[in-house]
Amino acid sequence: MAKQSYIALDCEFHWDQELHEAHRAMDKRSKRRAVAVKKVMAAAVFQFSVDDEGRISTGEVASWNEYDWFDEEGVLSQLFDYLRAQEGKPVMTYGGLGTDIPVLVLGAMARGLRLPPQLVDQPGRRGPRPHLDLGIMLKSGGKTWSHLSQVLLRMGVPFNLVAAKPGVRRPVSAGAWQNLRDHVELDCLLLSIAKLGWLVAQGTDCLRLEPAIIVLVEGFLRRRPEHSLASELRAYTDQLHQQIADDYDLVA
Repeated sequence: MAKQSYIALDCEFHWDQELHEAHRAMDKRSKRRAVAVKKVMAAAVFQFSVDDEGRISTGEVASWNEYDWFDEEGVLSQLFDYLRAQEGKPVMTYGGLGTDIPVLVLGAMARGLRLPPQLVDQPGRRGPRPHLDLGIMLKSGGKTWSHLSQVLLRMGVPFNLVAAKPGVRRPVSAGAWQNLRDHVELDCLLLSIAKLGWLVAQGTDCLRLEPAIIVLVEGFLRRRPEHSLASELRAYTDQLHQQIADDYDLVA
């Protein structure tokens, strides 16, 4: 049975003050938001698959941060090794071509690290793309860009889950680093939910949105039952179950 797998990837960055000040010494217009002054402080992945009968299966949730792995090099090394071991599975981001991928590449260049196959630049590559930017796919050649939080609200994802998505500051305590881990892993789940919406809209055979999201969220919670927003996620699946039941009653 054919199955398409995806690795949802999300990274959190902090701006490096020393780099920023060095840039400003050459150009006073240099900004803190410039890609070149960002460093990776955390990264996470969440795997899921869709088979040709529309069934969803979920895989590993994994994350790495500076608190556990000491610095950016430690985080990047762990992330790259993980992706390298999953060479046949495409990486999925939202807006990654504009920010995440350039920062990861710059980090690899600065640290002398080899990029995993999904992130290597291969001009003229043929066949399936190893990196999928859902933001670019939604833009579809047009000029209008939708933020992921806007897409999720449009899909009916509860505000409390979406509101947790905006970026966070660099943690200064163990508890704050744990919160960051929850944050970056949740972002991977939210990206995966958006991807399911896109797959349904594109006519993926047998795939139904609400049941698919339920499987995705429940699979995430099995691996992260103590997540700080676990109760909100369970309430979301309850809402979807009720929506399915209501729709069934209308048809019946």
